Amino acid sequence: MKKILFVLLAIPVLSFWGCEKKLEIVPNFVAVEERALSSTESIDAAISHAYFLLHSNIGTNMTLWTELMSDELFYKGTLNNYLNYYNRNLSAAAEEQVSGTDPRGVNNIKQREMYNCVNFASLVLRATQNDVAREDPTFAPNKDRIMAECYFLRGVANFELLRFFSKPWGATSDNSHLGIIINKEPVDDRVSQVKARSTVAEVYAFILDDLTKAEGLMPERYNPGIHPSGYNGRAYKDAVLGYLARVYFQQQNYPKAREVIDRLIGASPGSLSRHTLDADVLQTFTTTGPNEISPEMIYQSTASVTGIGLNGFWYNSNTSIYARPTSNPANVNGLASNAFKQNARFYGSDQRYAKLFSLMTTGAIMPIKYSSKDNSNIPLIRSAEMVLDRAEIYALENNVSSGVRDCNVVRQRAFLPPLPESISPAALLDSVRTERIRELCFEGDRFWNLKRLKLPLPPGDRTAVAMLPWDGLETVFKYFLLEQDKNPLLVNNY
Repeated sequence: MKKILFVLLAIPVLSFWGCEKKLEIVPNFVAVEERALSSTESIDAAISHAYFLLHSNIGTNMTLWTELMSDELFYKGTLNNYLNYYNRNLSAAAEEQVSGTDPRGVNNIKQREMYNCVNFASLVLRATQNDVAREDPTFAPNKDRIMAECYFLRGVANFELLRFFSKPWGATSDNSHLGIIINKEPVDDRVSQVKARSTVAEVYAFILDDLTKAEGLMPERYNPGIHPSGYNGRAYKDAVLGYLARVYFQQQNYPKAREVIDRLIGASPGSLSRHTLDADVLQTFTTTGPNEISPEMIYQSTASVTGIGLNGFWYNSNTSIYARPTSNPANVNGLASNAFKQNARFYGSDQRYAKLFSLMTTGAIMPIKYSSKDNSNIPLIRSAEMVLDRAEIYALENNVSSGVRDCNVVRQRAFLPPLPESISPAALLDSVRTERIRELCFEGDRFWNLKRLKLPLPPGDRTAVAMLPWDGLETVFKYFLLEQDKNPLLVNNY
């Protein structure tokens, strides 16, 4: 068996309230693969670190970047690393420094974290397939679960990287435009990373293959009789299904998306037999810890995975976009844009408007989804997204009755009157997409949804700014120039 050096990294308690903060990880020990991954405990330590790298970006930095680039947010702060995204100046964002003494770019660090997540997952996967820990009696009952988590981590990290560093699915007729570099095997040197970017079609196929394998191996739930305690709070089978549905939906493969959603929330329109919506719209955003899971939650980020409560990322008074619920606009850096209010068209007794926004003295509103409770979990995928996906698919299929029933699940929870089944297919589609804006606002959905729908990205409240094409490079991340120096095969997004 090929031996490579494996750095098993300690997971320190970290603080990353702002994107400008660099991630500091201190090596714990270095060993050859056979020794470092010779027990279930050491394998799970490596997997835990891969989760940490993933969750240090999804639900936090990556969500924040899309919100800054979308038309929903009016950013009134002055931090350059936020302004670069808000101004959609991604060339500047790629080259901005972490600090005056740290020349590394923020994007570069986050990209490396995600690729390190992929690398850790691939390394553990290979060791597991080769039964490196076979002498550990706890390895055999955990083997399938370990492999499933590796496939899941690798698939999700590659999907999120692909969305940021490539034009979206459909930008070319055969999706032969540039995707990202695929590392199918763990990488332990710079030379093996000198490779060209794969096509978007190839990367999507790789992602879907990983997630499909993960689904077949992943346990239904945490089992304290088999799984280590650290497994609680990590992914399980429904999390895999949620990401599978999201990937298919972004790919506009609606039949496959609906098939997965049916298995995830139940196949009867208007009736969620699994992951029913919380009765109170606030409940999903105020759960804490891996054992406090709302029924609506399909996948979440918890302090057990990251080491800290990530909701503080969203309302830290010094750097974050949002603040604690307040009525003083001078105390906040970000507000819901007027464009968002026009698109959302909130009315009546909509509980989302009443409970998830703070009204300013000026009449402006500020999102407070993540600001209601200390150390709360960050929802990454919830069933409201899935049922709205399916409602839109039904509307596109002219199945008005089923689409209305699914859409009304979300409207009923928001205290809105139900849509009638006499509604036209066009009006239903418009209603479903409006509910999506109301329901999933400021969770990172809007930016990707416009690209999925092949709609231009509006300027929002930015003055004298034109719409941007959905398939242009204007909102595609640029590679750090030093990365091109290290890899002459790497074509940048200019």
